[in-house]
Amino acid sequence: MKIGVEMAIKFARIEFLRRSEGGDSCRKAAYNARTIVKNKQTGIRYNFSRKKDNVYHTVLIPDYVNQDFKNIQTLMNEVERTETRENSKLLKDIVIALPDEKELNLEHRIELTHRIVDAMEWVQNGLGVQIDIHKPQIGDKNWHVHILVTTRRFKENGKELGDKAVDLEAKFITVKGQWRIIKDSKMIHEIAKEETNAYFAELGLPYRVDETSEVPGKHIGPRRIRNLINEVLNENELRKEAHLKIINDADVITDSIIHYKSIFTKEDVEKAVKDIQDLTAREQLVQKVLSSNRILELYHDDGESSKYFTTIEVRNEETRIIRIANKINDQVYYNNIYNLKSDIEGLANVSEEQKQALRHILLSTSGVRVLRGRAGTGKSYVLAKAHKLATNRGQKVIGLAPTHKAVSELRSKGYTEVYTVKGFLYNRKKIFMQDSLIVVDEAGMVGTKAYAELFRVVRNNNCQLILAGDEKQLASIERGGMFEMLSNIFGSHVLVNIRRQSKNWSRKAAMEFAESNILSGITLLRQNNCVRFDNTLQDSMSKLIYNWSLSKFKPHEKLVITVRNKDVDILNSSIRSLLKANGTLKGKEYRRSIAGREESYMVGDRIVFQTNDKDLQIQNSEFATLTSVSKNKFIAKTDAGKKVSFDPSKIQFKHGYASTVYKVQGASIKDVYVLHNGVSNISSSYVAMTRYIENLKLYCNKEATKSINSLINQLSRPNEKSASITLKTAHDLEKERTKPTVFSKVENWFKSIINDINDRSHVNEEYYYFTAKPEEEAKVEKVQLKDISTPLFMHIKEQRQYDYDVTILSAEGKTISSFQEAGIDSRMVYSSNVNNLKYYQPFQGEKILIAANNDKQNKEYVSTINEAAKVLTSKGAITSIVVPSEGEDFNEMLKNKGATAVKELMIPEIMKLINTQNVKTESEQVVKTDIAQKIGLRR
Repeated sequence: MKIGVEMAIKFARIEFLRRSEGGDSCRKAAYNARTIVKNKQTGIRYNFSRKKDNVYHTVLIPDYVNQDFKNIQTLMNEVERTETRENSKLLKDIVIALPDEKELNLEHRIELTHRIVDAMEWVQNGLGVQIDIHKPQIGDKNWHVHILVTTRRFKENGKELGDKAVDLEAKFITVKGQWRIIKDSKMIHEIAKEETNAYFAELGLPYRVDETSEVPGKHIGPRRIRNLINEVLNENELRKEAHLKIINDADVITDSIIHYKSIFTKEDVEKAVKDIQDLTAREQLVQKVLSSNRILELYHDDGESSKYFTTIEVRNEETRIIRIANKINDQVYYNNIYNLKSDIEGLANVSEEQKQALRHILLSTSGVRVLRGRAGTGKSYVLAKAHKLATNRGQKVIGLAPTHKAVSELRSKGYTEVYTVKGFLYNRKKIFMQDSLIVVDEAGMVGTKAYAELFRVVRNNNCQLILAGDEKQLASIERGGMFEMLSNIFGSHVLVNIRRQSKNWSRKAAMEFAESNILSGITLLRQNNCVRFDNTLQDSMSKLIYNWSLSKFKPHEKLVITVRNKDVDILNSSIRSLLKANGTLKGKEYRRSIAGREESYMVGDRIVFQTNDKDLQIQNSEFATLTSVSKNKFIAKTDAGKKVSFDPSKIQFKHGYASTVYKVQGASIKDVYVLHNGVSNISSSYVAMTRYIENLKLYCNKEATKSINSLINQLSRPNEKSASITLKTAHDLEKERTKPTVFSKVENWFKSIINDINDRSHVNEEYYYFTAKPEEEAKVEKVQLKDISTPLFMHIKEQRQYDYDVTILSAEGKTISSFQEAGIDSRMVYSSNVNNLKYYQPFQGEKILIAANNDKQNKEYVSTINEAAKVLTSKGAITSIVVPSEGEDFNEMLKNKGATAVKELMIPEIMKLINTQNVKTESEQVVKTDIAQKIGLRR
């Protein structure tokens, strides 16, 4: 449900494909993939290739399995062969809604899908997975992915399916007399939400996935069910009314706010009810929320109002965490403490500050140890040493982190048993953890709900706890702030000796940003000529790129950092154009097109991977340099020195000269250029300003940032992720004024015993189960034909229902861009290769205008265009060809003669096609298909 801020709606449906209900693996796989599959058991051939809405298809299988199973014909017939019972569960059938936000393209949705599948660990557990992404109909917002998962594991020989993976199936419990699904159904919904929110944050987008809608929208089916459209529109109007009724519920508003924040202001409530049109009703509802008996007003230590509020539930949850943490703090410690002390003293290549950190987290007699490390101080290095020292002395060490990326980092540091926090809690009954040392990295990103469950499990298993993080960097997506509070209560060792920066003043500046002293940090940068203001964003970018080009450092040693993806794309494109112009990039160039996005690559290009791939051993956000390019294979050398060979059509990546701040947390770069365009906060500015080793330059523009004071204010924007117990309630202030009596001390002692019993047995069941609501089949639409594995055609511009029924087809991306810039309003389709034009699949009678260059010297090009026109005509299209003046292409025509000239050429050709009637004979369906006549070539 959307309340206040724009949010994506969480929707995931999971069910079994059952033979007893007429299920057929081959039919289901063919339907999802929009292709042809024959069931060898029944002899039935299923053909859904007429549906053209599939924009991405792949099959994932374990490394040891025969690669033939990547073909769904082979995989699904193996499923049918092994499932012989009448009541067999053939496949898990899953549909997940993908975000529709306009900032996302197909590459983003593919990457998000793979993150979700990877997080579910189906393939790692020996299962096969088919993935198909379907695009919505024009005007709709229903991007979704279909996932089919085998219910049997592949045998170790990799040649056939074996036993059922019963350990991975959903479990059920009863809660207050009702059946609840736990584990699998919960995980697919929650992991989809977790991965989507994490990806939004990484991309710098403000959206977050909300809970399943209280008023779910009805899914509209294919266009052929037109008689339902009016009915659905009427129902959606009713849903809008229901939405307004829901946001009139004070509890719903409160819940939507505290899902992301432990503390909130009156302004947060006003933002949440802004959809209510009636001003009086809106103001009354705000007062109703703030006067609810759930709400607690918060005060500073001196009794002054903080202007913040929280709820009783949030306060109770946080105080329970502190109570359990106090009990953990009293739990047992090492028997090998003296040997460990000797081991630490004997370490080589470890600074005295780092040894002090190791003493704190390994020799402390407390059960809770906190390590805070500012950016560039070597926190990861200390955790790696701690793991090695403890395991060498027989201590079982378990590494945890809030994200899969952070888990991979721990694994790379030598941790052998690692989990995400959520995965650890879900599988807690299967993990032997008694008396273990639990190390939580990136602890500042762990949410409050997760802390409550984690501490209960740690307490019940007599474990010790190391929390490592930096509260100044990016925080948890859901409500949090507990890491900073735990640091204050239990004390911490802080690594402050910054090692990343090479100069004394730059280390001091980094420390100022680390301590949130933005004014002091900016002052130091200005004193060293590191801050520049220009009048416009374009001027700022131009100066940045010019200075970047003059740098003595190599491309892999320098990076541009900003917040918005839009700015990243412009910077990447501009820097690359400069490198081509000055000859740095030369040789063969490979054009990569997907979902309307076109990028070119050459040897020497910088790239950043946008996916995790265990086969290639690459991580999302890992940077690399291309060393070889060809149509089907790119070879890159990562900044870590690994050689990676990959198919550019199957791996997600983009140019890597510039990056968002979210991709570079933890990175160290010699030469950093920060573009500030008004969008930042205290956490992102800290990360951006502390990545450099040698040089840092900050570029601002007066359109977004009028002055130095504006810059400081923008970089100082708070994250508002504090825990509520950083402030006092009225009850807290009253207790402080009341002197304790003997009776109250005894009473508190009894309460502590009862609380400990309750805390150890208190399971937050909402954390572990999810009740799946029945949902209708996702909707689909007809879109431009694409090759399932490698798209031949990119659908550049959708045709609205009232547009002229003409398709402009071109093999030149610049041509399509020129038409768009000139204001040509028609459906446009682009293919990256002129030879592919003939493979376009028109519908019967489709009117196609092929836009070609006027290159009379290139006979092969002319012949290819003519052949494409004839082939398309033979497929039932009405085809025409349009070319600009001799020796020109459309891009040159636009530049030299302007948009009017382009329109004067194109519109008459479009009108001729519009006025052409559909006829039966091929000769009558061709309208000026001979390009040779148009450019004066002798035939």
